[in-house]
Amino acid sequence: MSTVAVSPLSAFLRSAPAVKTSQTCRETLRVMFQHPESKCIVVCSSGNEPVGLLMSERFFLKVTGRTGSDMIYREPASKLMNRQALTLDLSTPAETALAAAMNRHEAMRNDSIIITDQGKYAGVVYPADLMGSVE
Repeated sequence: MSTVAVSPLSAFLRSAPAVKTSQTCRETLRVMFQHPESKCIVVCSSGNEPVGLLMSERFFLKVTGRTGSDMIYREPASKLMNRQALTLDLSTPAETALAAAMNRHEAMRNDSIIITDQGKYAGVVYPADLMGSVE
């Protein structure tokens, strides 16, 4: 019988760029291109509390794939964000985080998990990173 070690989410924490709710899709695209290594962009309130998530690839396809894209560039990026993004506190055990990620709709299971520290944006965790740690 194997025992599962409880790993803190801090061991898996990655940095990801954040934008404010008022930033336009054009400004957010610039941020995305400045951070090509990041799979996502976190949308935060002026108090640095996360309010939504933009997965980079999906965001890029939505913004560049629309007809009349000049209009979408001026829209706030928050219009395209996932408002129900999984957000967990830094103290959440990795096993709990993975279970919550796998309980999401199938299309969202690989979306980044937003991590907060005392309610403020701290970083993200990729579900794939957690899968290797939980056996």
